[in-house]
Amino acid sequence: MSPSQIAEARSLLGFTAPADNEGVLRSIRLFRHADKHRTDPTAVVQALSAGASLAWRLVDDAAELAVFRSTIARLVVANRNGDDYGLGDLRFELESASIDLDDELAIAEDLARAAGREGLL
Repeated sequence: MSPSQIAEARSLLGFTAPADNEGVLRSIRLFRHADKHRTDPTAVVQALSAGASLAWRLVDDAAELAVFRSTIARLVVANRNGDDYGLGDLRFELESASIDLDDELAIAEDLARAAGREGLL
């Protein structure tokens, strides 16, 4: 999504809160339930409400992806022009943009330790 599309989507969604991970699953369950019970107005309203929350999550994820991609592109261009940015610099830039990789780094470290124990590294 472009920055203007993200801004328009946020404007249209208003005060809806973005779905967290459990909210995404809850939304899917509500959609499936509403699909099976199309004549139940409560099921349809719940599914529509969940859809707005899911849309907010999608917009937030699109915005974060755009920041992630533009940060990487900026550092790649800087390196092409003679700067010497490394992965530590990338992490710093992403943290400065409020993109937290701590969970992903912990998983990667666990996988690296496991691969090391198995002699895969």
